[in-house]
Amino acid sequence: MAVYSTHTDQELVTLLQSGDERAFDQLFRKFYPALCYFAKRYVPAQELAEEVVQDVMVKLWQRHVDFESFNSLKAFLYISIKNGCLDSAISEKRKLNRDNNWYQQQEQLEADVEEYIIQTEVLMEISQAIAMLPDQCRNIMKMSYEQGMSGKQIAEAMQITVSTVNNQKARGILLLRKILSYKGMATLMIIVNSKMFE
Repeated sequence: MAVYSTHTDQELVTLLQSGDERAFDQLFRKFYPALCYFAKRYVPAQELAEEVVQDVMVKLWQRHVDFESFNSLKAFLYISIKNGCLDSAISEKRKLNRDNNWYQQQEQLEADVEEYIIQTEVLMEISQAIAMLPDQCRNIMKMSYEQGMSGKQIAEAMQITVSTVNNQKARGILLLRKILSYKGMATLMIIVNSKMFE
């Protein structure tokens, strides 16, 4: 099983404010996958989304003394990533000289930002639950859920059978159900089940 911090979110922010690098690392691990998902809503390329998220996390560390609450930290991350993505997208638009349809797409993205934040928060909870699974099961679930790999692709990457992949995914879903139920989030299993077997 992966070992995770026993600190609350607010305790991590307080530690971060004092310059604790381990607290920053914990927050980075907590937010990174979900924030990449959030950024992908604004920019087409995964690499660009990851670059924006990494830049924002660097800014978070540079400004670590500014954050007194977990909510202010989250607001900073979401706003900075949205703005960073839009800046990158505008830059790309200028390079490619796209038509007015591009601006309409950006306006729609702006209107949907609250929905994207909610989706990102849900994905963050699921990612944290996946991180608590046993090693092989965790790796398979991450490949399937976070990277969108098929059973065959996972089997080839891990040099195991597709049957083993399917068995581990089924085991992972059972374990996730227990973890999320314990956290009062059993309804998230609807999302997990739909994502795992797409």
